[in-house]
Amino acid sequence: MPITMGGVASGIETEDIIKKLVEVESQPIMKVQREKGQMQQKKKLLGDYGTILGDLQKKAKDLYGFRASYNDKKGSTSHPSMVEAVASKNAEKGTSKIKINNLASTHKISTDPVDGKEDLSAGQFEIEVGGESHPVKYRGGPIQKLREKIDEVAGGILSTSLVNTDGSKYVLSIESKTAGKSGEIKIRGDKDFLKKIGLIKGEKDEDREKVNLVFDAKYFASYDGETKTETQDGSLTVSPDGKAVGVKGVLWREYTMPVDTLMKKNTILQVGVDYIPPNPEAKEDESLPYKMEIGPDEIINIKGIELHNYKISRERPMDAKKKKNIGDNIVGAGVVVYDNGVRKEKLYRIPKDAKGTLEFPVGADFEGKKISKIIFYCNEGEAKFSDGMIATPLDKKGLLDPKNVISEAQDAKFKVDGVDITRGKNDGIIDVIKGVTLNLKGAGDPEVTITIDNDIDAAIKKITAFIDAYNKYLEITGDLTHAAKTAKPGDYEKMKSESGLFVGDMSIMRLTNHLKSIVGGAYPSKADKPIRMLPQVGITTGKINASWETIKEGKLLLEDEVLRNAIMVNPEGVKDLFGSDNDGDNRIDNGFAYQFENALDPYVRPGKNIITSKMDMEDVSIKRADEYIARQGDHVKSYEDKLRKKFASMEKSVSSSRSQQNWMKQQMGSGQ
Repeated sequence: MPITMGGVASGIETEDIIKKLVEVESQPIMKVQREKGQMQQKKKLLGDYGTILGDLQKKAKDLYGFRASYNDKKGSTSHPSMVEAVASKNAEKGTSKIKINNLASTHKISTDPVDGKEDLSAGQFEIEVGGESHPVKYRGGPIQKLREKIDEVAGGILSTSLVNTDGSKYVLSIESKTAGKSGEIKIRGDKDFLKKIGLIKGEKDEDREKVNLVFDAKYFASYDGETKTETQDGSLTVSPDGKAVGVKGVLWREYTMPVDTLMKKNTILQVGVDYIPPNPEAKEDESLPYKMEIGPDEIINIKGIELHNYKISRERPMDAKKKKNIGDNIVGAGVVVYDNGVRKEKLYRIPKDAKGTLEFPVGADFEGKKISKIIFYCNEGEAKFSDGMIATPLDKKGLLDPKNVISEAQDAKFKVDGVDITRGKNDGIIDVIKGVTLNLKGAGDPEVTITIDNDIDAAIKKITAFIDAYNKYLEITGDLTHAAKTAKPGDYEKMKSESGLFVGDMSIMRLTNHLKSIVGGAYPSKADKPIRMLPQVGITTGKINASWETIKEGKLLLEDEVLRNAIMVNPEGVKDLFGSDNDGDNRIDNGFAYQFENALDPYVRPGKNIITSKMDMEDVSIKRADEYIARQGDHVKSYEDKLRKKFASMEKSVSSSRSQQNWMKQQMGSGQ
């Protein structure tokens, strides 16, 4: 750009003149920039509009098919602080009683206090949780280093914490990340090292995997084995708590296990036995005759009249009671297994003087088989069997016993309608009550009542959300397509800025009209009591006698009680109104929500749709505007340069002319 000193020679403010001329030449650029701003605004509004339509379509989808909530159930509990019940659609209406004895807890152990500055010796040990084990190879150092090493190798199965007890000593705590019995922390390895820090106290005592026998009279049946018994005349009793069963007299019975139990080689049947022999037999057999003579020959005199009795003599042989020949097989127990459908059994005789807990080696006899039934029998007197269990000693393989147990690895134990339940967790229990997820929160009294009922509020909530989204859509669409009105001729251009940016946009107006027609439409239904239109469930576009402006606006109103009553009395009718299968192919093909969602699909489907196409068109227009602005900017710059050159040339000419004029004046003055 040439350097100019405007007006020095001519006295004219050339810089102002150039500036104003350039501004005039730049007017087309400013106009296109304003248009570009509108294009950018329209693109942003289209993006927001697409989001609104997508949300509206999602809420329409929620009203039919598997997302709908007309058959939803809800769970409530009398004590939410103790148990939470979350019901699915498959849950059955009704009530259940739950008594929580104890919650599942995680196993947590700790060391003794250890000096934080002490360098511990090296040690190797193994930590196992839930069958997953990790070796810890500790090279020695302070207790903090031991914690870091455990976190490094076993952080996936347990967590650790280090507590400063008195400023210099620290207690290392280790907690399993798995709740319940299966989350027990098992430790093997360097006993001397682990004892020194107080993590273990020695080797662990024998433990057993137990299946307790809880008896129920309805699961006892007659003995069906090969051992022959004489006619049975005994009786069977079961204690109220199911822990004991009594057999009196001659009786053989077999108890069907609720679940077949797999036996290992060292599995045992353990049961408490208390035998009471019969009272000494009475001598009645010896005192009774084996023949009888009835009626001697005698004369009876009644008022001088002699009457002779008939001599009646009869003999009746009587069989003496047979003595039982049972030897020492007085009382016993046994098990039944089925091997490829073939019954196999093993009976274990119990000495009549036996008392206390007895163990029978059922695993040695049937290793790898599953116990299906338990046999109890008595041939004389009375036998009481109690506290039965099937136990398998666990192979400890060098397990060490923790010294400081902060909390035991404990399963959750609770009763549902009187049935004992054990689970290894407190939350997400889905297999106890059909269709219900239980989350246990507290244990102890009182007994909690769980109620499953229809969740009408869930359906109303979804319908209300749709109505709100639809009314919001109508408001925004009205703002975008609003046309300013004026009564004065020629004022349209002046009022144009008050109109919406999408005034006259046929694709938007067409969608609005289509959706309004769907709202007012009628729909087929195969329900026993069909509901065909929205007003039948309390959804209208205005109250009775509402103004035409209100009705024309098209916003939906909801009468909550009408809708609530419709869902309660006729859920199938309401379901079919929003989405129905009319050709029997188990696929929704009609209904208000179905039609509404499909009407929106061309505008919001993934990839190319009407909204994204309109945004692409705005991008093209913006690009063209940028190109025009760049070209016109170059032109204005060139135009300004030309103006400056012309004014500079003018100033130079004026300056030269004035120099000549001054020279001539000087010459003329010197001549005089």
